[in-house]
This record gives sequence, C-alpha cells and structure tokens, in this order.
Amino acid sequence: MFTIAHMTDPHLPMAGASLAELFSKRILGWLSWTLRRRRSHRGPVLEAVMADIAACKPHHIALSGDLVNISTSAEFAAARAWLKAHAAPRDLTFVPGNHDCYTAGAESAGLRTLSPWMGGKTDQALPAFPRLRYMRNIALISLNSAYPAPWREASGRLGEKQLAALAEMLPACAAKGLCRIVMLHHPPMESLATSPRKALKDAAALMDILRRHGAEIVLYGHNHRWAHVPVRTVSGTMHILSAPSASMAPGGHKPPGGWQLLGITRRQGTWEITVTRRQLQGRKGTMRTMAEWTLTSKDAPAS
Repeated sequence: MFTIAHMTDPHLPMAGASLAELFSKRILGWLSWTLRRRRSHRGPVLEAVMADIAACKPHHIALSGDLVNISTSAEFAAARAWLKAHAAPRDLTFVPGNHDCYTAGAESAGLRTLSPWMGGKTDQALPAFPRLRYMRNIALISLNSAYPAPWREASGRLGEKQLAALAEMLPACAAKGLCRIVMLHHPPMESLATSPRKALKDAAALMDILRRHGAEIVLYGHNHRWAHVPVRTVSGTMHILSAPSASMAPGGHKPPGGWQLLGITRRQGTWEITVTRRQLQGRKGTMRTMAEWTLTSKDAPAS
C-alpha cells in the first residue's frame, strides 16, 4: 500500500508586507487578514496537523495550495523555510492557490523559490504545468489553477495548454497501469464552487476531459471543507476529495484543521483507496479519526 497525506490551505501566519507591496490588490487581503482571518487561521493548529501527519509516516504529502495570504516577499521566505522544515521536495508536492498568486508580482516576490516542491528543477523559475510525478504505481498530476485574479475575485483557471496536456497524460498513464491522481487548488466542478467569483472558470472543460479519459482521484482545496463526490468516467468511478484548511481554529462555521490519508492498493485489477480523515477535536486540540472508509474504481464506466 502506498500512502499519501492530503492537506490544503495552511495559510501561514502573515509574515509582513512593505508599503510598496500593499499599494495594490494586496491591501484588501491585508485588511481581511488583520480584521478577521488571523483569528481563524492559527499557527498552533497547523503544527498539530503537521505533527499528526508526521506520526502517520505517509510516503508522500500532497499540498493543494494557499501556503501564504497576499503573496509578499516576507511570506514566501517564511513559506520556503516552513516547507524545508517539514519535507524535502521529493516527499511533498505543492500546487499554488489563489493566495499564492495574489498579484501579477507573485512569482518575482518569491513564489518561484517554492518551485522545487512543485516539481521544478530550480528555484529561479516556476515549472510548466501540468507536472507529472511517478511514485511506484501512482501518477500524481499537478495542475496550476492560480492566476492574478481581478480585485474582489478568488477565481481560478487552467487554460487551453494545461487542459490539452492533461488530455494526453491521462490515457498515457492508464496505459501504463498507473493510479491517476489529479491535484489542483480550485474545485474541479462548477457545482462545488461556493460562488461564481471563487470558481474555476474552465471547470466544465476540465470535467469533460476527466470524464472522457478517466482518473481515479481528484484532490482539491479552496473551500476549507470536507467533500467527496464520486463521478462516473470512461474508466470507472473517479473520486473527488477535499479537506478543510489545515490551520482552521475550532469554533468557527467551518471544520477545524484536518487532513486525509489515502492508502492506495491494486487488488485484482481494481484500485482500492482507503480514506482516513483526521481532524482537530476538543478544547485541548486532540487530533482524532472522524471517518474511515474504502473507495473503489470498479464501478461501471460511463456509457
């Protein structure tokens, strides 16, 4: 069995912003963090989640975006240090979220220094997406849905080049007998978006490709909520999974910090995925298993 820990939206504590950086869309995010969000996203919660992941010793960690908040240089420096402290690039795959690409200057501000954890060979430039990572009999396909969205938007988009490349990767990986896991930040289905301004603009095109070519698992974040949606595809059942923010404090209107462990096994020509959901519970912040079940891809394919 190969195990993958899926976590998302850690939103590291705000590390700082210069006046020049705030003279942009960033001022909205800075105000949001200062007035509201810093009370929801708590460093101790995130460290409890990370300690729990470490105790479970997964083979790999999949992080589906939003390491930072408004894409400042100080934030990216802190994010790189945080990643180095928790996992080597070979052990963790990260895809950017909308907060990691808050403005057009995000790459130069330091997003590119996180490139090794995105599958890049250097920290001087962002890698091209999609990225394909082979791990035993698993193909982890990373998509980048983040772009500098307009003011008051948190939308995402993939673009024609990523979608075309994905349409080639999926059948090629299936031909090799691999379990195909697709990861992106934004919800892949229009119906999963909490509002149009937070949706993936080309979700319909993405789902068309996934249904026509098949995948076993799709991981995403952005909504800060648990989700599981089974979807019929040409190759069987595809399972779309999400998790809460890994730093969300208890007591709010969204689930407290959590993550999910995927145990993937090939059994008699069928992929079996054991999902274990772990979440912070109680005033003392104890991590506990809140659900565990086994998914399969053996259901009848779409006609």
